[in-house]
Amino acid sequence: MEAIRTHVAGVDVHKEILAITVLRGKADEAPEVIQFECKTFTEDLMAAGQKLLELGITHVAMESTGVYWKPIHNVWSPMGIDITVGQAAHVKNVPGRKTDMNDSHWLAELHRFGLIRPSFIPEDKFQRMRLLSRHRTNLVADLGRIKNRVQKTLEDGNVKWGSIVSNVFGKSGLAVLQLLADGVTDAARLSSAVTTKIKRREEARKSLTNCFTKEHCFLIRELMEQYYYLESKITKTENELFDLARPYRHLVERLKEIPGIDDALAYGILSEATDDMSNFEDERKFAAWAGVAAGNNESAGKKKDQNAAKVTRTSDES
Repeated sequence: MEAIRTHVAGVDVHKEILAITVLRGKADEAPEVIQFECKTFTEDLMAAGQKLLELGITHVAMESTGVYWKPIHNVWSPMGIDITVGQAAHVKNVPGRKTDMNDSHWLAELHRFGLIRPSFIPEDKFQRMRLLSRHRTNLVADLGRIKNRVQKTLEDGNVKWGSIVSNVFGKSGLAVLQLLADGVTDAARLSSAVTTKIKRREEARKSLTNCFTKEHCFLIRELMEQYYYLESKITKTENELFDLARPYRHLVERLKEIPGIDDALAYGILSEATDDMSNFEDERKFAAWAGVAAGNNESAGKKKDQNAAKVTRTSDES
C-alpha cells in the first residue's frame, strides 16, 4: 500500500505531556522517524507547533482523549496545521506494544495511509455554543437530582403529596414546600396553600398529614435553596446561549416545527450539528452520527444486537 501523505505526525495526548512522532519521506519509501515530547502549557504547544511546521508537517493525527485534545486543536489549528481527531476505539494499537511513543508512531502510520476517520469538529462559534448547551444539560441533570432528593425527604416524613398531584414542583407544590422549609408541618395550614383545583380535596389534606421533624424541615429548606439556585443558573445559561445563537433564530424556528422540540432542545441540536448539513453525506449518516440509527452486527450469517450505537463525542459532557 502506498502512502497518501508524505509528511505527517501522530500525537499521543495526555494531561501534562504529548508524545509526538513525525514521519516524513517519499510515499513509496520508508519514512524518516523523528520523536519528541512536549508539555501541554500553551507556550510549549506553540513551540511544538512551530517545530512541526519547520519539519514540514501540516497534517497531524491524535486520539479524542477526554478534553485534552482541545488545547492542542485550539493552538495548532490557527497555525495552519490540519488536525485529524480520531476515536480511540478506531485507532487502538496492537496489544503488547503499549508505550506513549509507540502509540504516537502508530497514529502517524495510520494517518500516513489515510486510515483514520476524522471526528466531526465544528467551527469555533458552534464549539462555544456547545459549551453553553452542554453546561445547561448538566445543570438540568443536577436539578433533577435535587428534585429526587426532595421527593425522598417528603416520603421519609410521610408527606404523600406526589400521590395527589402530577407535579410536586408546580405552583401549589412550591407553596407547600416553602411552608415545610419554614417549619410549618400542620396539615390544615399546608392544605390552605393549595390554590389549584384538586378534585380529591380531602385526599389532598390527608396526603399532607405528616411525621415531619425539624430535621426534615431543615433538609427541605437546604434542598429548596439549591433548587432555586439551579433554576436561576439554567435561566442565565439559556439567555447566554440564546444571545450567542441569535443569528440562527430562523433555523431554531424551523426545528421547533417538529413536535416535541422547544427552544432549548432546538438550540442544543443546532450547537451539536451546526447549520451546515453538508458535513454529513446524507440523512442516514446524520442519524448514525446522532446515535439514533441501528448498526450492522452480523457474524456467521447470524444477526446479533443491532441497537443504535452509543453516541461518542470528541469532548466530554461539559
